Amino acid sequence: MDRIYDLAKEMIALPGVSGDEAKALPDLEKLYGHYFDETGITPVASFYGIRKSKKPGAKTILLDAHFDTIGFIVTQICEGGFLKVAGIGRTAEKNLSASEVWIYGKKIIPGVFASKPPHLQEPGEREQKMELSSFSIDTGLTKEELEEIVRIGTFVGFKSETERLYGNVVVSPSFDDRICAASHLRTLELLGDEDVGVNIAVQFSAREELGYQGARTTAYRLNPDIAIVMDVGHAYVPGAPERRKCVELGKGCILSYSPQTNRAFTVMAEETAQEEGIPIQLLAEPGQTGTNSNAVQTGRTGVPVCLISVPLKNMHTANEIADLGDVMAASRLAAALIRKIGKKEA
Repeated sequence: MDRIYDLAKEMIALPGVSGDEAKALPDLEKLYGHYFDETGITPVASFYGIRKSKKPGAKTILLDAHFDTIGFIVTQICEGGFLKVAGIGRTAEKNLSASEVWIYGKKIIPGVFASKPPHLQEPGEREQKMELSSFSIDTGLTKEELEEIVRIGTFVGFKSETERLYGNVVVSPSFDDRICAASHLRTLELLGDEDVGVNIAVQFSAREELGYQGARTTAYRLNPDIAIVMDVGHAYVPGAPERRKCVELGKGCILSYSPQTNRAFTVMAEETAQEEGIPIQLLAEPGQTGTNSNAVQTGRTGVPVCLISVPLKNMHTANEIADLGDVMAASRLAAALIRKIGKKEA
């Protein structure tokens, strides 16, 4: 568990608001290039690596996780050192108050989301719906100082810190989807130097929060024969509908049955989990999954896709909560599937 935690913490510290992933690409190559025989970067700012089998004509299995995060973009620099921003990706505005952020200007500076306190609100304001336009980011600088560092169009992300709450339960922004990128790396570590009889391609794809552009273009380039997409899924919290209790934190990774995933591959994954004693939770998704599986499975002539997810609380907030045991279950399942597919191809 400590290894998963270290990988996730290291990865979450990197910048990468959707549309601004290029800032992290040099660090991705430096930190994780040694996992692969070949690496590359796409024009859309996705990172990919390939671990090649020595088997002639080996097929390729793709491991996908998106690397971009939700965030904001500066729209106005105001008097008193405040910033107005627009959202990148969906977030719940009511959860923003007092959230800490990093502002990626000429240098990285901190800020805090602020809104008019209850004591200064006019009659009726307290009942109004909180929207992003109701907030400003307070930097503590003057407008003149701020204009030397920040410009219109500067990206802003939640403060990238990862902490343990208790045991295997951890909290951070950007677990969506950096925790799954870390899980893919742990999968490679579990496989070690073993030649599993298939090429393993890993893509940390860009712009998932803006519409899957990174996954679609990188998967087209890599042209896999089969793919495991990994993302996060909503874990049950008090007050949620009872039907959501099928996914809870700490009870294993999620395996999705959906019209947009491959049924035979998903059944194989479920059977493999049972054979290996890997805890899983089944989820039925009647339409689009809201993940890169939507893009990868339609690549070129079509790619059989299995969707494995990590349960997550507080998705798209500054404090997302995951259980490292669930992440490890996802890594173990991916590694077991790769071995099984390799044996089938032998």
